[in-house]
Amino acid sequence: MKKLFLYASILVASMAFTACDEDYTDWADPQAYAQEDAAAAYGLNIVAGSQANMVMAEAPGVVELVAVSTENENITDLILNSVTVFDEKIPATFENGIIKADAAYLDSLVEVKTLDRSSTPHEFDVVVNMAAKLVTGEALPIQSTTVASVTPCPTPEIDSKGYAMLGQWQGWNSANPTWMTEVEPGVYQATVTTDDGDNWFKFYQGSGFGEGEFAWDAVALGCAVNGDSSTPNLVVWNNDPIYGGFQTPVISGGGKWVVTLDMNKMVYSYVPYTENLWYAGDANGWSFWPLTKVGDHFEGYYYIYLADNSSTWGFKFTTTPDWNNPQYGAGDGEGVIAIDGGNCNLPSGNESGFYKLMVNTDNLTFSVEPINQMSLIGSAIGANAWSDDFDLRFNIETMAWEGTYTVNDGEFKIRANHDWSLSWGGSLDAMTSQNGGNLPISAGTYKFSFKPNCDGQGVLTVEAQ
Repeated sequence: MKKLFLYASILVASMAFTACDEDYTDWADPQAYAQEDAAAAYGLNIVAGSQANMVMAEAPGVVELVAVSTENENITDLILNSVTVFDEKIPATFENGIIKADAAYLDSLVEVKTLDRSSTPHEFDVVVNMAAKLVTGEALPIQSTTVASVTPCPTPEIDSKGYAMLGQWQGWNSANPTWMTEVEPGVYQATVTTDDGDNWFKFYQGSGFGEGEFAWDAVALGCAVNGDSSTPNLVVWNNDPIYGGFQTPVISGGGKWVVTLDMNKMVYSYVPYTENLWYAGDANGWSFWPLTKVGDHFEGYYYIYLADNSSTWGFKFTTTPDWNNPQYGAGDGEGVIAIDGGNCNLPSGNESGFYKLMVNTDNLTFSVEPINQMSLIGSAIGANAWSDDFDLRFNIETMAWEGTYTVNDGEFKIRANHDWSLSWGGSLDAMTSQNGGNLPISAGTYKFSFKPNCDGQGVLTVEAQ
């Protein structure tokens, strides 16, 4: 992501506000304490300041972020070396035991780092590095971590008529916008096709597409830096309390893209539309098992092994059989995925076993269905036509469901969990779960070996014994 955010510009404007960052190598060697322990050993009290929990709608320009106190007579001076938030040194001053920082700078930094502009408390660590000069002339390095929070200013209310996009792909034609679909409360998606180069676009509130002249800027949403191709990126609006006004983002490159607008966190992103998806996780050593596109979702049938049934080993879904392109991990809530989310897990209570995986990258959901039985059923199976199930057993070495049975002349199919909601038929080398036809068979004893999959991907081997 481009480093052209507000907190960078505040840094330039705050040089006079920044603390000393001196080198104290002229002092003697430091004490042998760990930095976190040194404060306690010398009675230093480093705690969150009186204004560490900032509410930006009412916060002062400069806040008391950290308070430092000591009554130890062996300390003659305290020097602030640095204050770090999200691994970045921030401008700060230290005077009369108070470390102060610019509230707007912190707000902007936290929003950028968390990719979340929602008006809710965002906690973050404040790492303070100081030097305590002792009466002996020695330098005592001190490091301590406090916790602060920032609550960003309120964001625009979600438009009851939804959101649309205008951009180069549709000629900026407000009479024919690209409408976005709400895939979960406050989250909208659209698929667009772009040309090579930079493709400029903006988001628009649905209420702006009424009668009369189109109110461009009043209902538009963009980014902070004109021409920014970053993804994901923060949404900026008209009269934005941090950025003032919005600029126009771009999608860089030609192709088909899925664009997501999260009005809860005020973040947008775009990823390549894909007809392919892979499963990778602890069960397969984080290698890549392909899933198959079936209608509006991807499917796969795999044995997922857990080290023990109490573990919740993780997995993700990738758009290429590597880690170089967009991937989907855990979202907010069970069965929800998100771009670049953390590891997904099996639902609680499920154990090692064979599963049907279903993933929908349009509405960002996934499901994991246990397949506890796989069986033969039909007029050729058992004494009761289309009533008796001959169960197969899963062979972990061959990764197939197997069984040897004597059958009659007739027809049969294979079904999961003794239920017709999921069954296979068609032809032996292209078994399909999409209403596949019955399979004919002659009387005899056969070994059946079935590797299930979806939409013509399953394979059944039938060997006479």
